[in-house]
Amino acid sequence: MNKLLNANLSRLFKSRVFLVCAGFMAVYAVVACLFCSYYGIGVSVDVLLLSTYGLGGMITVAGIVMAALCSMFIGTEFSDGTIRNKLVVGHGRIQIYLANFITCAIAGIVLNLVYGILICAIGIPMFGGFQLEAGTLLCIILDGLLIMVSYAAMFNLLAMLLANKTTASVISLIGVVVVMCLCAYLILRLSEPQITDLYNLVDGEYVMTRGLNPYYIEGSKRTISQFVIDLLPSGQSLQLSGMSAPYFWPLSLYSLGVVLAANTVGILAFRKKDLK
Repeated sequence: MNKLLNANLSRLFKSRVFLVCAGFMAVYAVVACLFCSYYGIGVSVDVLLLSTYGLGGMITVAGIVMAALCSMFIGTEFSDGTIRNKLVVGHGRIQIYLANFITCAIAGIVLNLVYGILICAIGIPMFGGFQLEAGTLLCIILDGLLIMVSYAAMFNLLAMLLANKTTASVISLIGVVVVMCLCAYLILRLSEPQITDLYNLVDGEYVMTRGLNPYYIEGSKRTISQFVIDLLPSGQSLQLSGMSAPYFWPLSLYSLGVVLAANTVGILAFRKKDLK
């Protein structure tokens, strides 16, 4: 396992796709700070730091970057025949699978750190220090790191089973966008007030009354919708970036569950996969 990890990490940090992703996160951090400063947008460093997971609580930046990175990096191993070579020299399939997952997880954490370090270095002098309490901030940072790990688990699963760089990239990117839109829609629906202004046409004129919002979700539908948002990495990302999660600490447990489930399914399927 150590040899596999060392080889993977050596290839990762020399990989063009990783360097491009790291460069993108660095540029994203700088642009976020300069944009807010130039237009006089009063934000705290906390908000800028959480923007690594989602732009404006609508676009899962981290998910899109991880989808591209993991699918391209793992897909290259199949296209270059590296996976077959690892099997030939005696490495087990479980070891290979877990080594690739850990490599993708480390890549996600490094990208997170690149963004965070630049935000602190540039943002604190511009906008001042953190506003959140230390305990809350640490909890959110832990949630964010585990989100990157859960993204790594899911995209590693797809890349290892699809075994094709192009196919894995397309499916991963389409998947993360579809899930992002679903979670954004559910978050928007859950934010609807229970009581709202209603407009009715009476004698040719609109009359405003206060009443129950027809778009308000309640009961089991609300519980299920919140569960879906909390479970999926994209839903967690949007909640962190928008500071809209009812509670932050359960998100870590959901991320660990996703990691465990994705790796279990992936290992079982990869053990039976026919590698031509």
